[in-house]
Amino acid sequence: MGLYRLLLSFLLLALPSGVFASSLETERSDASALFDGGLPLAGISDGETRDANADFLRQMKEVLSTGAWDGPSPQIRHFMFKNAGEGWTAQAQSVGLEGFLWTKKELEGKYGAAAFSGQLNDYFLYLDGLLKPTAWTGELRAALSDLKNSQLPAAEKNARLNAMLENYVTGLQANMEKYDGAAWAKKARIYELFPRAYNLDGRRSASGFKSPSDPARTLFFRDFQSSDFDVIKRMGFDAVWPMGILPIGVRGQTGTGGGSPYSISDHGTVNPDLGTEEDFKNFVKKAHQAGLKVIVDFVVNHTSLDSKLLAESPDYFVSFRSDSPCPRDGYFESYWNGGKYCVHHGGFEYGNGVSSWIDTAQINYSNRVLRDRMTATVKGWVTKFDVDGFRVDMAYLALNNVFSRTWKKSMPHEEFFRQLIWTVKAAKPSAAFMAEAYAYQEDLGACGFDTIYSKQEDARPEGQTGWYNSTEAGGAYQIQSALNRAAFLAWQTGGAGSVMFIGNHDEPAPEKIYGRRLPAALALTLLYPGSVMMYSGAEIGYDAAVPTESKPLPFSAPCEVNWSGGDPQVKKIYQDVLALSAKLRSELGDYDIEPLWPAPGQAWAGYILKSKDHPGLRRAVIGNVTWNGTRAEVPQAGFSGSLEPGEYRILNLK
Repeated sequence: MGLYRLLLSFLLLALPSGVFASSLETERSDASALFDGGLPLAGISDGETRDANADFLRQMKEVLSTGAWDGPSPQIRHFMFKNAGEGWTAQAQSVGLEGFLWTKKELEGKYGAAAFSGQLNDYFLYLDGLLKPTAWTGELRAALSDLKNSQLPAAEKNARLNAMLENYVTGLQANMEKYDGAAWAKKARIYELFPRAYNLDGRRSASGFKSPSDPARTLFFRDFQSSDFDVIKRMGFDAVWPMGILPIGVRGQTGTGGGSPYSISDHGTVNPDLGTEEDFKNFVKKAHQAGLKVIVDFVVNHTSLDSKLLAESPDYFVSFRSDSPCPRDGYFESYWNGGKYCVHHGGFEYGNGVSSWIDTAQINYSNRVLRDRMTATVKGWVTKFDVDGFRVDMAYLALNNVFSRTWKKSMPHEEFFRQLIWTVKAAKPSAAFMAEAYAYQEDLGACGFDTIYSKQEDARPEGQTGWYNSTEAGGAYQIQSALNRAAFLAWQTGGAGSVMFIGNHDEPAPEKIYGRRLPAALALTLLYPGSVMMYSGAEIGYDAAVPTESKPLPFSAPCEVNWSGGDPQVKKIYQDVLALSAKLRSELGDYDIEPLWPAPGQAWAGYILKSKDHPGLRRAVIGNVTWNGTRAEVPQAGFSGSLEPGEYRILNLK
């Protein structure tokens, strides 16, 4: 790693004092050029280069985002900014340099640097603790120490600190673009579809659909053609997630629709009802030819009651051998090598106990052999099928702290996900991991996840910052806080990005949740520059929910999307917003966003879209996702008016 140390010494120690005041943009460019990591490492083989690159990538993620962790425990916590005059604190957006710098600049921009001047020494102590575990940051630590001990006035010292960190972060972010093959996931526009309900023939003709029991129906993966991918691509998506493609167990199967796609009998192959393995390989090839990535499910927490994994060993599960009847609450009987085992149903913490899915069996992540078995299985999806990413179902349930507390197990020191993610990325560096998670987002990011659902995130001081839950509830402050959080997550490169959505296979149809607020919620979501997701059928307002299941495409009953049906008004909303998104993306190219903060008493939310491909080109989107009308004033766009619930505006900035 000596090369990186040398480059950083040029970046940090050769900055004359005038740089900070007069040529920051030039120095940013120079920083990126110097700190490019592009030169080969001398004296190591290709395999060792890949390992060194992976190590360097992990270290950059720690410096920029997560800080160092010891197994399941963070070694440094978020910096807390204190406005002594007003008596409040604000937590940095992340533990690392990106979160510290973003929050510092945001607060100083709003309240002035003088409001936080009493923390100058705290800044240096925090930065030294963050950087100390990573050897190649030694030059930065030395430069920071020199600045701290200088006789400069506090205001100038703080300004130089900001400029130094901006240069350094810019250089690291440029390096992330070269090293992080999975960075595509943080901007992915994902189209989720449910293969057994997708109704290819109906979509092609929009003139009805065949019964799921029709013996003449074709196999989904064999029948899906390039033209079908083109339909998805034309809507503006660049990734497809065929949800529920793994074989479904028969024992304990619930409902009449073919069983839950998350009661899995074999994690390593495709459901034969959808096609052969060769059919799926061709599906992936056609998707790639159409310019689409392919994401598949990894159901981490459980299997079906009759899974291949359970047949291999009950020790892979939360179980015990017993000659007595199994407890009625949460267990089922399974037989192996002539003995009876009581196996717990898959479950999750609920209140002071465990709530179970009765058609599943709980995998045991305290078992090291099981961890290796699952890692090899997931790796097989990239080596055999060349998939591009994994949506990990209920990901946080397999974290050490959560699993140990739920199942009263002693765990290996290291997190399973670190083993899994970096093993798979060694086989395919561009492979991405998306977590379905409603808690412990920080832990999952530190394990190496590339993106995380933005639904429920209430562990931060500002309260709920999950996009779905904030917009669902319709509270102005929560929506504005969620957008601010989302803007940071779209800008940063070292940590997990955000996946924004207003519907998926688990949630009721968006028009049910948002009602007349739908247009604004959809516009603010689909114009987000980070990852966004939409569920098939939503674009026509199709909803086949049944009384016992609110999903728009239920698992418990037979259903197929009627592409000639749906709701015409909802369809028009989606057509308009999808067209708007395509138009603005074409005009702006790649862009960042900057949150807009409404004046007191105004309940709208919005952000500025700032083109990176065309400097100076900017647009703004504002919308009202609350339940009541609101006054809206955006002086920088010359806009003053009102917004009814669901109303949104695209504004040209002066």
